[in-house]
Amino acid sequence: MRRLSIVLLALALCFAACSGGDEEIAGVGDSVIRLSDLDALFEGDTLPIDDAFLETLFRLMAVEVLTQSLAADFGTVVDPAAVEEYRAEFEATMAEQGLTPAQFLEVANASREMVRFDARLRALRDAAIDQLVVAPETLDSLFADPMTLTTVCVQHILVETQEEAEAVRARLEAGEDFATVAGEVSLDTSAERGDLGCALAGTYVWEFAQAAMAAPLGEIVGPVQTEFGFHLLIVSERTAPTREQYLADPGAVLSDQDITRIWTEWINEALQSADAWVAERYGTWTPIGIKAAEAGTTTTTSSAG
Repeated sequence: MRRLSIVLLALALCFAACSGGDEEIAGVGDSVIRLSDLDALFEGDTLPIDDAFLETLFRLMAVEVLTQSLAADFGTVVDPAAVEEYRAEFEATMAEQGLTPAQFLEVANASREMVRFDARLRALRDAAIDQLVVAPETLDSLFADPMTLTTVCVQHILVETQEEAEAVRARLEAGEDFATVAGEVSLDTSAERGDLGCALAGTYVWEFAQAAMAAPLGEIVGPVQTEFGFHLLIVSERTAPTREQYLADPGAVLSDQDITRIWTEWINEALQSADAWVAERYGTWTPIGIKAAEAGTTTTTSSAG
């Protein structure tokens, strides 16, 4: 997964000479964001009030929204030690590879303060996920859909047409070895001799996952049609954790896809309900970004007095 900074901070800025004061430009709840907070993330003294400016401001506000939501929803805060650990890791990588902050973060004119901000984003995500994956509503949702928690151990053979699949099934039912036939005809070269190993059922495409969940163990199932073609499969094992087993180590059960979905849903809900404002001359807050006050604004501003 690419760094959160690429998702949350990717932008390009051009700098221009200007003058101005350190004004209050936005707020979230009781917290105020000043021009200097934005300016500190970049090298140079000035910023143009353009789309990139608004994107950056939105990301600063989004982080504040999530920080406040973390406290309100779970009664916890970002651990400063975790932020420092990430920052030190990033600084060490930059030193080892001879990278500037802009090169490391892939953000034009990024300052070292943005590196620290990126570290805070990573620590914030960790803190939120630690709480989200054990929240009662998350458990209720996960256990209501067994596919997301059930591990299936599967062999399969993939072919283009139903006729080919029926012919392969006939060979298997006549006693030919599954792995041998898979090695000969299967289009899925990523599965060695048809063996997909063991994975969460929910990581497969829907039709295949449904078949893997319903298949009698050790029996040939199919043909099952998916977007990739026609499958024959054998499920050798199917296991699902109890709630107690899940709570003992959620990370060992959930897929990266499930964790990302849980995290994203929480972000979206937090942004939708945020108590946020933006100074009128910059635009209007929305949960997906700041709507510019004027299209094509070219005015520049600075935190330097």
